[in-house]
Amino acid sequence: TSRANARHQQRDPPAKSSGTSLEGPVEFDRPPSLGSAPASIGPPIAMAGQAVMDQFTRFVEENIRFSQEDFAILGLNMIGCVFVYYFMRLLRLPDHSWYLTLYSSGVTSFFGVYFFYHLVKDGFAAALSNEQDITRYLAIFFIGYCIMDLSLGTLHYGSLVTYDDGWVHHFLYIVILAYLLHNNMTPLFAVALVEELPIILLSIFEVQDKRRPSLLFGVLYYVTRVVFHTVLIYKAYPMSRFVFVGGLGLLLWHVEVFQGWVRGYLMRSHARQRMSFRAKLTLMFAMLISQIGTHAFVAYEVVGALPRDANYAPMAALHGLVFVYFLYRFGVVVHDVYTQNFIMTSIGRKKIIYNISWEDPAIDHTVMHMKEDDVVLTISSAGCNVLDYLCEGPKKIIAVDMNWAQLHVLELKLAGIRCLTWKQFFAIWGRSDFKVFTEVYKSKLRPLLAKETAEFWDQNTHLFRDNFMYAGTSGLMAKILCMPLIWSGVREKVRNRTPIEGKGGILFQLTLKICSITSLWSVFAPLGGVPLEQLNLLSRNPQVFVERLVEVLTTRIWKPNNYFYYGYIVGEFAPDCCPRYLEEKNFAIMKQRVDRVKVFHGTWAQGAEAEGPGSITIASLLDSMDWMPPTMIAENISKVIANMDRKKGRIFWRSFADRVHSPVLAHIKADLVDTYDRVGWYLTQFIGPVPEPYDPAMLECTGTDSRPVNSFLDDVAVMAAMAKQGLASKKDVRAFYKSQGKRYDGFREALLPGRDLLMQHAVPWVKTPKTWISVGCGTARDIEFVTGHVKAAGTKVILVDLSDALLDMARQRVIDLGLQTQVQLVEGDINDPKIRKQLPDADLVTCSYCLTMIPKWKDALKNMLDLVKPGGNLALIDFVTREGRESNWDQKLYKWWFAMDGVYFNREHVDWLRAQKSLSTIWYSEEESRVPYTPYYPTHYLYVGEKKAK
Repeated sequence: TSRANARHQQRDPPAKSSGTSLEGPVEFDRPPSLGSAPASIGPPIAMAGQAVMDQFTRFVEENIRFSQEDFAILGLNMIGCVFVYYFMRLLRLPDHSWYLTLYSSGVTSFFGVYFFYHLVKDGFAAALSNEQDITRYLAIFFIGYCIMDLSLGTLHYGSLVTYDDGWVHHFLYIVILAYLLHNNMTPLFAVALVEELPIILLSIFEVQDKRRPSLLFGVLYYVTRVVFHTVLIYKAYPMSRFVFVGGLGLLLWHVEVFQGWVRGYLMRSHARQRMSFRAKLTLMFAMLISQIGTHAFVAYEVVGALPRDANYAPMAALHGLVFVYFLYRFGVVVHDVYTQNFIMTSIGRKKIIYNISWEDPAIDHTVMHMKEDDVVLTISSAGCNVLDYLCEGPKKIIAVDMNWAQLHVLELKLAGIRCLTWKQFFAIWGRSDFKVFTEVYKSKLRPLLAKETAEFWDQNTHLFRDNFMYAGTSGLMAKILCMPLIWSGVREKVRNRTPIEGKGGILFQLTLKICSITSLWSVFAPLGGVPLEQLNLLSRNPQVFVERLVEVLTTRIWKPNNYFYYGYIVGEFAPDCCPRYLEEKNFAIMKQRVDRVKVFHGTWAQGAEAEGPGSITIASLLDSMDWMPPTMIAENISKVIANMDRKKGRIFWRSFADRVHSPVLAHIKADLVDTYDRVGWYLTQFIGPVPEPYDPAMLECTGTDSRPVNSFLDDVAVMAAMAKQGLASKKDVRAFYKSQGKRYDGFREALLPGRDLLMQHAVPWVKTPKTWISVGCGTARDIEFVTGHVKAAGTKVILVDLSDALLDMARQRVIDLGLQTQVQLVEGDINDPKIRKQLPDADLVTCSYCLTMIPKWKDALKNMLDLVKPGGNLALIDFVTREGRESNWDQKLYKWWFAMDGVYFNREHVDWLRAQKSLSTIWYSEEESRVPYTPYYPTHYLYVGEKKAK
């Protein structure tokens, strides 16, 4: 399964991994740096590795003994693996990385079924105690497979033999099997071979490069590798604690794979109808409940058989903790499926998410200044704000939504405006009067609806019967959250517009406490149509929103005409506390303008394209960009701006974040709307004109999609070179870089993250820079991220680096990209006056993971800033201690670790940039990323500043 994951990642590459080499200009008056924090990883890993190897050697000597016959069988099987692999290659089957897995799983599955039959027939005790030659041969067979899969994989499909799912997984099996062989416990492995059944099924399809049978694979995997595996390791507990612990580790891995299957299978539920969504949910919960019951039963059996001595209580508690942990892991499965799938599944199944729009339109009007010639592009949601805009009288409103159910809500409201009286309209949408709805639906409303809309409402009339105020997932969330308020008497106070007195009582205080528990946000958020990506915008500072929630409950709810909370708490609107489109004074004017609303199914980018260039004057995008990754924001914003009126156009959006959350949006340079709204859920709101200069087509340019990938052995070779260089008394930098070759970028791809984000989205390519100087260019990996941008803008690129070895690699990369006519290479130090004279002033100067390696960093920053033209940009990415946590032990550890190679974390770098009066900060962000093969998560920053005109 792990190979399948790697295979599919290679077949459909994910968004580019962030980052590459840590290299750059280094002063001549000190030994040149290695450019990639080598010693910071090399020597510690070398020393730790030696200690681990010593312990491993002692373990092998004490616990593993092979006879000559065993070695002969092992050798024959390894030869057999070679023969099978190359024979299948002659057959030209598509995916050769699965040949050995097919061979191994085929053999082991056959014997697994045989031994499982005897297990069922004879029972666990007899099956697990009956060691035979064949059980030993099977264990040796599998060891041979593991060895040859690693060996042949290194030669032919190294990038798919990963560290975790390849080397660690195979070595774990080799150690466990050697232990079983030494202790004559191989029947345990023979019985466990039935767990290979889902793998042979998977292998058959993977070898042919066909789509795997999701349902059959998942059920087989669950039955064999989750349920049966749990029973087996507990039955093995009296035989060996080592096997039991190793089995728990494998069970944890199996649960993670099962979780991926559940999430992936449910994600396709709205697209593949072989099994209904409800049936899939039923199956998933049946699996979870049966596994929990099975685990509880076998754990109870083991605890019941423990001797009643002094160790009984701690051992029983330990087994209880193991059970509770796996109970938690299955809870994570449910939570993961819910948070990752809920919103998109609701859209796919045409279910209402928003029953009212939770954006205060009063704020929009204070900054939009809507006029009769305006064409407004907005998101439909529940249609409340669309109809509020209609009261302002723009020329046209394009209401877009990806969810058909939300559009059906708006279309029913539009039909009601056309044919109903205000009293009837308010009764339906203000009080969810089911009697009025049934009286007018078939006779008046339905004839005005499109076929799909009519069919939707034919099947969903119960939404008004059950109170539309609590319809949809957001209505359900509101109903749950409002219960403590209703029980505490707040409902009557809100209905009577009586402010709360004192602390509001125990239940009201309980509500405040619940809202302050950040771990519960991810439980309720999807119900309200809030994806985890949006919640994560405040992951670094959740207290900001905790304070806002308390302020909402104690203050904003009680503001006059705050219909948002009034409706949910009371369960209906009042004529004097309702959205503007429900007010009687606006009903007649809406009847006159109702045909100005155009309903569009799709994204707002597609809606803008349908209108054509220069057509949109206002784009009101709500909070939709909060959950989009930068690439998606760029793609959509480019299409909207390309179809906006460049003179009169303005863009408005809201955000859950406490600042502009995407570098793509930062280049619009919108103003923060500092206005108090009635909802309070959005911490920021922005509006800005269509920026100039701004070429939206540049947002859709791409890089090469090239992603350097190392095998585990490649990384080992790099780390060995790092250790050797770090410990050497005499540094040969050129030899160091040349010895790494293509492995250089592969290792640093994960070590140095964020460079794709910096180059593709933080750098303002919309300004079409004509000159770009890359300081500390290294191997020119940065150019690969923006090859399309460089070509489209006709940018002259100057690559500067101190290392001639790195520049040789850069030169070859430039030739491969076909950019040799646009690129100039300069060897030297940015702080050298002679080099500075060779460099022209530039529209863009970048420096990636280099500043932390320069002793005279202030001089380097000043020189880089001097190179930037007025109106141009300076962009940097590098390591730094995390803001606000500089004195924490982990930050001090990272500083020490990296300083061993002359990579110095220093917050003064950021402070210096922010303090420059000639620079205005366009974008700044910090993020953590893991150092490969370590538990370390150091912080890196992205900075983009614009040089002010003199």
